Amino acid sequence: MKRPPDKDKAPSALDALKHAIGTLQGLGIPGAAEEARAILRDGLGIDLLRLYRDNPPLSPDQLRRLDEILERRKKREPLQYILGFVWFCGLKLLVGKGVLIPRPETEILVEETLRRAGRQREIKILDLCTGSGAIALALAKNLPRASILATDISGEALIWAERNRRENGVENVRFAKGDLFGPAGDSVFDFITANPPYIKEERLKTLEPEVVCWEPGIALSGGADGLELAGRIIRGAAAHLERGGRLLMEIAGGTESGPLARMAGEAGLRMEALVRDLANLERVFIAEKV
Repeated sequence: MKRPPDKDKAPSALDALKHAIGTLQGLGIPGAAEEARAILRDGLGIDLLRLYRDNPPLSPDQLRRLDEILERRKKREPLQYILGFVWFCGLKLLVGKGVLIPRPETEILVEETLRRAGRQREIKILDLCTGSGAIALALAKNLPRASILATDISGEALIWAERNRRENGVENVRFAKGDLFGPAGDSVFDFITANPPYIKEERLKTLEPEVVCWEPGIALSGGADGLELAGRIIRGAAAHLERGGRLLMEIAGGTESGPLARMAGEAGLRMEALVRDLANLERVFIAEKV
Protein backbone atom coordinates (compact mmCIF):
# COMPACT_ATOMS: atom_id res chain seq x y z
CA MET A 1 0.00 0.00 0.00
CA LYS A 2 1.45 3.38 -1.03
CA ARG A 3 2.02 6.00 1.63
CA PRO A 4 0.32 9.40 1.26
CA PRO A 5 2.35 12.36 -0.05
CA ASP A 6 3.07 13.40 3.54
CA LYS A 7 5.59 10.64 4.29
CA ASP A 8 5.49 11.36 8.01
CA LYS A 9 1.81 10.48 8.11
CA ALA A 10 1.02 6.77 8.20
CA PRO A 11 -2.02 5.54 6.24
CA SER A 12 -5.10 5.23 8.41
CA ALA A 13 -7.22 2.15 8.94
CA LEU A 14 -9.96 3.61 6.73
CA ASP A 15 -7.39 4.29 4.02
CA ALA A 16 -6.35 0.65 4.26
CA LEU A 17 -9.95 -0.53 4.14
CA LYS A 18 -10.67 1.48 0.99
CA HIS A 19 -7.45 0.23 -0.60
CA ALA A 20 -8.31 -3.40 0.23
CA ILE A 21 -11.86 -3.06 -1.11
CA GLY A 22 -10.61 -1.51 -4.35
CA THR A 23 -7.99 -4.23 -4.82
CA LEU A 24 -10.46 -7.05 -4.22
CA GLN A 25 -13.10 -5.48 -6.45
CA GLY A 26 -10.48 -5.19 -9.17
CA LEU A 27 -9.91 -8.94 -8.89
CA GLY A 28 -13.64 -9.55 -9.31
CA ILE A 29 -13.98 -11.10 -5.87
CA PRO A 30 -17.60 -11.18 -4.62
CA GLY A 31 -18.24 -9.59 -1.24
CA ALA A 32 -15.12 -7.43 -1.49
CA ALA A 33 -16.15 -5.06 1.32
CA GLU A 34 -16.93 -7.87 3.75
CA GLU A 35 -13.66 -9.61 2.95
CA ALA A 36 -11.70 -6.36 3.33
CA ARG A 37 -13.13 -5.89 6.82
CA ALA A 38 -12.13 -9.46 7.66
CA ILE A 39 -8.58 -8.72 6.48
CA LEU A 40 -8.30 -5.71 8.79
CA ARG A 41 -9.96 -7.48 11.72
CA ASP A 42 -8.38 -10.93 11.51
CA GLY A 43 -5.26 -10.22 9.47
CA LEU A 44 -4.17 -6.90 10.94
CA GLY A 45 -5.78 -7.20 14.38
CA ILE A 46 -7.82 -4.00 14.10
CA ASP A 47 -11.07 -3.90 16.05
CA LEU A 48 -13.77 -2.78 13.61
CA LEU A 49 -15.53 -0.57 16.17
CA ARG A 50 -12.24 1.23 16.81
CA LEU A 51 -11.62 1.43 13.07
CA TYR A 52 -14.77 3.45 12.42
CA ARG A 53 -14.65 5.38 15.70
CA ASP A 54 -10.96 6.33 15.87
CA ASN A 55 -9.56 5.56 12.40
CA PRO A 56 -6.13 4.68 13.88
CA PRO A 57 -2.92 4.87 11.82
CA LEU A 58 -1.39 1.61 10.63
CA SER A 59 1.95 0.49 11.98
CA PRO A 60 4.75 -0.49 9.57
CA ASP A 61 4.13 -4.15 10.45
CA GLN A 62 0.44 -3.80 9.68
CA LEU A 63 1.22 -2.16 6.35
CA ARG A 64 3.56 -4.99 5.41
CA ARG A 65 1.00 -7.57 6.47
CA LEU A 66 -1.74 -5.88 4.40
CA ASP A 67 0.49 -5.87 1.32
CA GLU A 68 1.36 -9.53 1.86
CA ILE A 69 -2.29 -10.57 2.20
CA LEU A 70 -3.38 -8.65 -0.90
CA GLU A 71 -0.48 -10.02 -2.96
CA ARG A 72 -1.51 -13.56 -2.03
CA ARG A 73 -5.16 -12.79 -2.81
CA LYS A 74 -4.08 -11.58 -6.26
CA LYS A 75 -3.02 -15.19 -6.84
CA ARG A 76 -6.54 -16.15 -5.70
CA GLU A 77 -5.31 -18.01 -2.64
CA PRO A 78 -8.30 -18.39 -0.29
CA LEU A 79 -8.35 -15.79 2.48
CA GLN A 80 -8.92 -18.58 5.02
CA TYR A 81 -5.61 -20.16 4.04
CA ILE A 82 -3.85 -16.79 4.29
CA LEU A 83 -5.29 -16.03 7.72
CA GLY A 84 -4.78 -19.66 8.75
CA PHE A 85 -8.19 -20.25 10.28
CA VAL A 86 -11.95 -20.16 9.83
CA TRP A 87 -14.83 -19.94 12.33
CA PHE A 88 -17.24 -22.89 12.33
CA CYS A 89 -20.06 -23.41 14.86
CA GLY A 90 -18.21 -21.14 17.28
CA LEU A 91 -14.93 -23.07 16.92
CA LYS A 92 -11.73 -21.58 15.56
CA LEU A 93 -10.49 -24.17 13.07
CA LEU A 94 -7.00 -24.07 11.61
CA VAL A 95 -6.88 -24.56 7.84
CA GLY A 96 -4.26 -24.50 5.12
CA LYS A 97 -3.09 -26.27 2.00
CA GLY A 98 -4.27 -29.87 1.90
CA VAL A 99 -7.60 -29.49 3.68
CA LEU A 100 -11.06 -28.37 2.58
CA ILE A 101 -12.24 -25.09 4.07
CA PRO A 102 -15.40 -25.63 6.18
CA ARG A 103 -18.41 -23.77 4.78
CA PRO A 104 -21.21 -22.07 6.74
CA GLU A 105 -23.84 -24.30 5.11
CA THR A 106 -22.25 -27.36 6.72
CA GLU A 107 -23.34 -25.97 10.08
CA ILE A 108 -26.87 -27.05 9.08
CA LEU A 109 -25.77 -30.69 9.27
CA VAL A 110 -24.40 -30.11 12.77
CA GLU A 111 -27.63 -28.39 13.86
CA GLU A 112 -29.80 -31.20 12.49
CA THR A 113 -27.68 -33.83 14.24
CA LEU A 114 -27.82 -31.98 17.56
CA ARG A 115 -31.59 -31.61 17.25
CA ARG A 116 -31.95 -35.38 17.05
CA ALA A 117 -29.21 -36.40 19.46
CA GLY A 118 -30.32 -34.95 22.79
CA ARG A 119 -27.57 -33.28 24.80
CA GLN A 120 -27.44 -35.72 27.74
CA ARG A 121 -27.33 -39.04 25.91
CA GLU A 122 -24.24 -41.22 25.76
CA ILE A 123 -24.15 -41.83 22.03
CA LYS A 124 -21.69 -43.04 19.43
CA ILE A 125 -21.10 -41.05 16.26
CA LEU A 126 -19.13 -41.91 13.13
CA ASP A 127 -18.05 -38.92 11.03
CA LEU A 128 -16.93 -39.77 7.49
CA CYS A 129 -14.77 -37.60 5.21
CA THR A 130 -13.95 -35.51 8.28
CA GLY A 131 -11.35 -33.24 6.63
CA SER A 132 -10.45 -30.51 9.12
CA GLY A 133 -12.59 -32.28 11.72
CA ALA A 134 -15.20 -29.52 11.60
CA ILE A 135 -18.35 -31.63 12.02
CA ALA A 136 -16.86 -34.08 14.52
CA LEU A 137 -15.39 -31.36 16.72
CA ALA A 138 -18.54 -29.21 16.67
CA LEU A 139 -20.63 -32.21 17.69
CA ALA A 140 -18.12 -33.20 20.38
CA LYS A 141 -18.15 -29.74 21.93
CA ASN A 142 -21.94 -29.77 22.12
CA LEU A 143 -22.26 -33.44 23.11
CA PRO A 144 -19.65 -33.97 25.82
CA ARG A 145 -21.00 -37.45 26.62
CA ALA A 146 -20.75 -38.62 23.01
CA SER A 147 -17.97 -40.84 21.70
CA ILE A 148 -16.96 -39.87 18.16
CA LEU A 149 -14.82 -41.66 15.57
CA ALA A 150 -13.89 -39.49 12.57
CA THR A 151 -12.26 -40.93 9.45
CA ASP A 152 -10.66 -39.61 6.29
CA ILE A 153 -8.58 -41.14 3.52
CA SER A 154 -6.25 -38.12 3.49
CA GLY A 155 -3.43 -38.21 5.99
CA GLU A 156 -2.72 -34.54 5.26
CA ALA A 157 -6.26 -33.54 6.19
CA LEU A 158 -6.06 -35.56 9.41
CA ILE A 159 -2.98 -33.63 10.49
CA TRP A 160 -5.14 -30.50 10.40
CA ALA A 161 -7.98 -32.31 12.19
CA GLU A 162 -5.70 -33.37 15.02
CA ARG A 163 -4.35 -29.84 15.34
CA ASN A 164 -7.91 -28.58 15.61
CA ARG A 165 -8.75 -31.16 18.25
CA ARG A 166 -5.85 -29.93 20.39
CA GLU A 167 -6.54 -26.25 19.62
CA ASN A 168 -10.13 -26.57 20.85
CA GLY A 169 -9.43 -28.88 23.79
CA VAL A 170 -11.67 -31.70 22.55
CA GLU A 171 -11.15 -35.11 24.16
CA ASN A 172 -14.09 -37.20 22.93
CA VAL A 173 -13.07 -37.46 19.27
CA ARG A 174 -10.65 -39.98 17.76
CA PHE A 175 -9.35 -39.48 14.22
CA ALA A 176 -8.40 -42.47 12.06
CA LYS A 177 -7.02 -42.76 8.53
CA GLY A 178 -8.92 -45.00 6.15
CA ASP A 179 -11.52 -45.29 3.43
CA LEU A 180 -14.98 -44.40 4.78
CA PHE A 181 -16.15 -47.17 7.15
CA GLY A 182 -12.84 -49.06 7.14
CA PRO A 183 -11.47 -47.80 10.48
CA ALA A 184 -14.83 -48.53 12.16
CA GLY A 185 -14.50 -52.29 11.73
CA ASP A 186 -17.72 -53.97 12.91
CA SER A 187 -18.75 -51.13 15.23
CA VAL A 188 -22.25 -49.69 15.10
CA PHE A 189 -23.26 -46.10 15.87
CA ASP A 190 -26.28 -44.00 16.76
CA PHE A 191 -25.42 -41.43 14.09
CA ILE A 192 -23.29 -41.34 10.98
CA THR A 193 -22.45 -37.89 9.64
CA ALA A 194 -20.69 -37.18 6.36
CA ASN A 195 -19.67 -34.32 4.11
CA PRO A 196 -18.35 -36.25 1.11
CA PRO A 197 -17.08 -34.67 -2.11
CA TYR A 198 -20.19 -34.07 -4.22
CA ILE A 199 -19.32 -31.69 -7.06
CA LYS A 200 -19.94 -33.12 -10.53
CA GLU A 201 -16.74 -33.45 -12.58
CA GLU A 202 -18.10 -31.27 -15.39
CA ARG A 203 -18.83 -28.48 -12.93
CA LEU A 204 -15.44 -28.49 -11.23
CA LYS A 205 -13.77 -26.44 -13.96
CA THR A 206 -16.42 -23.72 -13.65
CA LEU A 207 -15.76 -23.02 -9.97
CA GLU A 208 -13.84 -20.00 -8.71
CA PRO A 209 -10.01 -20.23 -8.71
CA GLU A 210 -9.91 -20.22 -4.91
CA VAL A 211 -11.58 -23.64 -5.00
CA VAL A 212 -10.22 -25.28 -8.15
CA CYS A 213 -6.60 -24.13 -7.85
CA TRP A 214 -6.11 -24.34 -4.10
CA GLU A 215 -8.42 -26.75 -2.29
CA PRO A 216 -7.71 -30.51 -2.53
CA GLY A 217 -9.45 -32.14 -5.49
CA ILE A 218 -9.98 -35.35 -3.53
CA ALA A 219 -12.32 -33.40 -1.23
CA LEU A 220 -14.29 -31.87 -4.11
CA SER A 221 -15.01 -34.31 -6.95
CA GLY A 222 -18.06 -36.53 -6.56
CA GLY A 223 -17.64 -38.21 -9.93
CA ALA A 224 -19.74 -37.85 -13.05
CA ASP A 225 -23.07 -37.57 -11.20
CA GLY A 226 -21.76 -36.08 -7.94
CA LEU A 227 -22.99 -39.11 -5.99
CA GLU A 228 -20.02 -41.46 -6.26
CA LEU A 229 -19.06 -41.36 -2.58
CA ALA A 230 -22.54 -40.47 -1.40
CA GLY A 231 -23.83 -43.70 -2.92
CA ARG A 232 -21.13 -45.74 -1.21
CA ILE A 233 -21.96 -44.10 2.12
CA ILE A 234 -25.69 -44.80 1.78
CA ARG A 235 -25.08 -48.41 0.79
CA GLY A 236 -22.69 -49.00 3.69
CA ALA A 237 -24.46 -47.06 6.43
CA ALA A 238 -27.01 -49.65 7.58
CA ALA A 239 -24.31 -52.13 8.61
CA HIS A 240 -22.88 -49.50 10.98
CA LEU A 241 -26.08 -48.04 12.43
CA GLU A 242 -28.14 -49.14 15.39
CA ARG A 243 -31.81 -49.74 14.56
CA GLY A 244 -33.39 -46.30 14.54
CA GLY A 245 -29.98 -44.73 14.00
CA ARG A 246 -29.59 -41.99 11.43
CA LEU A 247 -27.35 -41.01 8.56
CA LEU A 248 -26.97 -37.25 7.99
CA MET A 249 -25.04 -36.30 4.87
CA GLU A 250 -24.35 -33.03 3.10
CA ILE A 251 -25.30 -32.99 -0.57
CA ALA A 252 -25.08 -30.62 -3.51
CA GLY A 253 -27.82 -28.07 -4.03
CA GLY A 254 -30.11 -29.28 -6.78
CA THR A 255 -29.75 -32.97 -5.92
CA GLU A 256 -33.08 -34.69 -6.54
CA SER A 257 -34.65 -36.66 -3.72
CA GLY A 258 -35.78 -39.57 -5.89
CA PRO A 259 -32.40 -41.25 -6.49
CA LEU A 260 -31.39 -40.71 -2.87
CA ALA A 261 -34.64 -42.21 -1.56
CA ARG A 262 -34.28 -45.21 -3.86
CA MET A 263 -30.68 -45.83 -2.81
CA ALA A 264 -31.67 -45.51 0.82
CA GLY A 265 -34.56 -47.98 0.47
CA GLU A 266 -32.38 -50.53 -1.27
CA ALA A 267 -29.81 -50.20 1.54
CA GLY A 268 -32.24 -50.74 4.42
CA LEU A 269 -32.73 -47.06 5.23
CA ARG A 270 -35.79 -44.81 5.10
CA MET A 271 -35.33 -41.28 3.83
CA GLU A 272 -36.51 -38.99 6.63
CA ALA A 273 -35.85 -35.50 5.28
CA LEU A 274 -34.03 -33.37 2.75
CA VAL A 275 -33.16 -30.14 4.59
CA ARG A 276 -32.66 -26.94 2.60
CA ASP A 277 -30.20 -24.15 3.33
CA LEU A 278 -30.83 -20.40 3.53
CA ALA A 279 -30.64 -20.17 -0.26
CA ASN A 280 -33.46 -22.76 -0.46
CA LEU A 281 -31.09 -25.34 -1.93
CA GLU A 282 -31.05 -29.00 -0.92
CA ARG A 283 -28.25 -29.36 1.63
CA VAL A 284 -28.64 -32.24 4.13
CA PHE A 285 -29.95 -35.73 3.37
CA ILE A 286 -31.26 -37.58 6.44
CA ALA A 287 -32.16 -41.28 6.54
CA GLU A 288 -33.09 -43.69 9.35
CA LYS A 289 -32.22 -47.37 9.66
CA VAL A 290 -35.49 -49.28 9.67
